[in-house]
Amino acid sequence: MHTDAVQTPDDDDDDDHDHDRNKVWPGPHSNLLNSDSNWWLVACMDWPRDRWIGYVSGYRKAATLIVDNVAIAGRDQDYLVYPFLMCWRHHIELQLKNLYLLLHRWHRSSAEPQRTHKISLLWHKVRPLLERACPDDDAEIVHVTRILTQLDEFDPSSEHFRYPMLNDGSDTLGTLGRIHLRGFHETMEGVANYLDAVDTGLRVMIDNRDDYERETALWSEG
Repeated sequence: MHTDAVQTPDDDDDDDHDHDRNKVWPGPHSNLLNSDSNWWLVACMDWPRDRWIGYVSGYRKAATLIVDNVAIAGRDQDYLVYPFLMCWRHHIELQLKNLYLLLHRWHRSSAEPQRTHKISLLWHKVRPLLERACPDDDAEIVHVTRILTQLDEFDPSSEHFRYPMLNDGSDTLGTLGRIHLRGFHETMEGVANYLDAVDTGLRVMIDNRDDYERETALWSEG
């Protein structure tokens, strides 16, 4: 692999800026598909699997890596908070869209992929389907609803965690001043754990039903 190292104007700064000394600018060998012998850095995006799993789990894992990094390093929380919050919000959005389709499969009803970014609207569509499929989860659903409502208040449009201002020029995150990353993370982990359990349960129920119906059909034909 070729690396194009180009000296930057601030390479002669004092030792307080050592992290700037190895900046790399694009050169003739720069290519987004460059690789090297470190096979563990190769992401297999063409691995045949349910594509939802990689997306849903990936953003959650990224949020975990960010908060753990801040906890160990003890710094950069004021910068990493934005991708941290965005990763958690996007994980929830993707999981709700995934559950919407799975729940419709379980209920044998048709459904189109949801194109909205609004957590409140997605949960409004998922919750009644979930209550039908999991009638014993009333307490858990109440707590999940409360936390998702809070998340939606912080970022109702999927713009507040990603941009410093909205299209109308107004500032984002007007209702969120300071945040404890670990406290936020642990609360979101609880929601993610529940939704992940629903995802797993639905997949098992659908597979079991499909297997039963397939075996019943074979038995009837025989």
